[in-house]
Amino acid sequence: MKKNVKGFIGLFAGIAAFVLIGIALFALTNPISGTTLALHGGFNVIIALVGAVLGIVAIVFGVMSRKDADKKGPRKAGVIVGVFAIIIAMMSAGVCTLTKTIADYANNVPGNALSQMDNGNRAEMDKMIEQLRLQYPAEK
Repeated sequence: MKKNVKGFIGLFAGIAAFVLIGIALFALTNPISGTTLALHGGFNVIIALVGAVLGIVAIVFGVMSRKDADKKGPRKAGVIVGVFAIIIAMMSAGVCTLTKTIADYANNVPGNALSQMDNGNRAEMDKMIEQLRLQYPAEK
């Protein structure tokens, strides 16, 4: 019996999507100035979205592999893993985007959404960032 190559491609694409999602969530790449802390950056958002694309690839190859019923290998796994990968990747991209916005505001990056809010709403963010700088000062 022949191997179901499309099924394996779908399954491995889904697994790769989860690896990229893990990297996006746990590799903090945007340091906050004046502290030893870092949050998510643009790299994390892009990696999460690449994970979503790999989830789509997993679904496509999983569906294509179901047509090869005479071949041995995974048929449904790529579709199932791909669906979960897309859902989790989109949620992680959202989380990474939110924390990137907070880090950009703390680093005084011009043009981010938080810096365009009125002063009353920004006061709480400013207090939070000042507390972070006092609790986790940058090493000298």
